[in-house]
Amino acid sequence: MKEIRLRTPRLLLREYRWEDLQAHNALISDPDVMYYIQDVFSHSFAESLSNLAGAAEGKYQDAADRDFVFLVIADPVTEEYMGGIGYSVLERSPAGKRVEAGYFLKKEYWGKGYCTEALEELLRYAFEEDGARRMDMTCVADNVRSARVMEKCGFVFEGERRGYEWHVDSVKSRRYYGLLKEEWEKQHGKR
Repeated sequence: MKEIRLRTPRLLLREYRWEDLQAHNALISDPDVMYYIQDVFSHSFAESLSNLAGAAEGKYQDAADRDFVFLVIADPVTEEYMGGIGYSVLERSPAGKRVEAGYFLKKEYWGKGYCTEALEELLRYAFEEDGARRMDMTCVADNVRSARVMEKCGFVFEGERRGYEWHVDSVKSRRYYGLLKEEWEKQHGKR
């Protein structure tokens, strides 16, 4: 199998390795980083180990057969772990895959455009190399920074479920975004 390695001007997106376990555990067990991603938040080293095993599992499958693509956001020179990004395949059809993406990043890298840069490259990979026809994303309504990343990458706001879910200490609304391959191609002058 060919390992996925994607480059941007400031980042390397690469597949997970067992050597990432300590950094991965530190990140997904950080309550500040994972505040908006409670379904991935790790309460123990064993949970982090299980999460990393799941993320690393995909590298042993042919790209066309993968149910997910989970990648480390890394420094392009040192390959130091900065965060994670990826998507799960929600549907396969003759028209292409419908996928749902997400990301998280160490606090010291927040506000510097790294998530936007990583998401742009993930979109390119999904649409140009992995047969995606649509990418979905969602966030808790008060996570304005994540919503802004999606908007900068061309995602279209498709609606909000008000008072939708219990999140940490109160009921919150959830926002939904989507991007079609043809929209992405038009934004990037590919059509």
